[in-house]
Amino acid sequence: MTTKPTRNTLYCGDPPMRFSNLFRSDPEGGYMSLFKGRRAFPSYNTRVAIRAACDLLELQPGDEVLAPAYNCGSEVDPLIHAGLSVRLFPVAQDLIADPARIEPLISPRTKALYVIHYFGVIQPALAELRELCDRHGLRMIEDCALSLLSGASPAEGRTGDVSVFCFYKFVPVLGGGALVINAPDLQSVNPFNRPAPRKVVVKTLVRTGLTAALGSTRAKGMVQALKGKPVAENAPLENDKLEDIPGHYYFNPALLNAGMSVFASRPLKSFSVSQAISARRSNWQRYRDLLEGSPGVHLLLPELAPETCPLNMPVMVADRDRVVQTLQSKGIGATPWWAGFNRNLDWSGQEEAMALKNKALSLPLHQYLGAAHLDYITAQLQAAL
Repeated sequence: MTTKPTRNTLYCGDPPMRFSNLFRSDPEGGYMSLFKGRRAFPSYNTRVAIRAACDLLELQPGDEVLAPAYNCGSEVDPLIHAGLSVRLFPVAQDLIADPARIEPLISPRTKALYVIHYFGVIQPALAELRELCDRHGLRMIEDCALSLLSGASPAEGRTGDVSVFCFYKFVPVLGGGALVINAPDLQSVNPFNRPAPRKVVVKTLVRTGLTAALGSTRAKGMVQALKGKPVAENAPLENDKLEDIPGHYYFNPALLNAGMSVFASRPLKSFSVSQAISARRSNWQRYRDLLEGSPGVHLLLPELAPETCPLNMPVMVADRDRVVQTLQSKGIGATPWWAGFNRNLDWSGQEEAMALKNKALSLPLHQYLGAAHLDYITAQLQAAL
């Protein structure tokens, strides 16, 4: 018999001493301690940082950017808003951005390469990707939204001309991102000179609260009901019958150059890096021990490098959406990871990435979960399968 855990119990091993309470011990305070000595600027969210990066890199409308086909859809939309042409390069289940598969796609129009670190794992061919960009005169945008606490020191992201980060995926805050400038020829100008629009902040707060309380599927239904719309799943795209991404994933022009909201900046000042890293790694290990060899479950991260702080535990399952709904009905924060397809992208020939988007399920392993929570989640997943 499986017992549902009660209050959150922190489950973690010994903290890595080199990161010990990094945020709390720095007299300057807070999240920016991760970027000490670097040209880093906090933004309303990561999409706002990506959009600012386009202007900073002087990318012009019509320029081509190569981006991974395995994407959320939200991170590429700021590129499209900037007038750029986004061409997808293939990504398989190994989640590697392979220079050998990228280089043949480079054309005279190509001006930049967009690289994503998935689930906290730093891309293994990062040095080769940098060399590829240098050889072809391309800029690199390094997306570290999922790898904030990974690397030899947290907040790596030192290879791209610019790198972008996300805080709310690792800390329970409302939004928050950062743009870091690495290339020496780029000016150190803070592009986030506007306050976050109050209306957008309130909408985000309400949506976040509903999702936390009800789960993403039921929260979506409630929002649609409040708007007087019929409850439905993501609408299929007209041309290819693929499901669209949620509407709020698309770039909101009202947030252009918006700075971080106080709902994000204040809580971040007391966040402990060491505790988060230790707990997340311990939780990942427990998931692996519980799920390894389970029928119907394919682990997307079968191993964890010593310097990886996982965002979540991603698994591939058949009938993913049904399984997610079942888990959410049990109060589990599972998500259909990156379900839906940005309607402004050409998905033809990207079957490998599309299989990931249609089958990947994310299990929570954040630092506020303990062993009993993971045991319960695993048992419910196995029952759902």
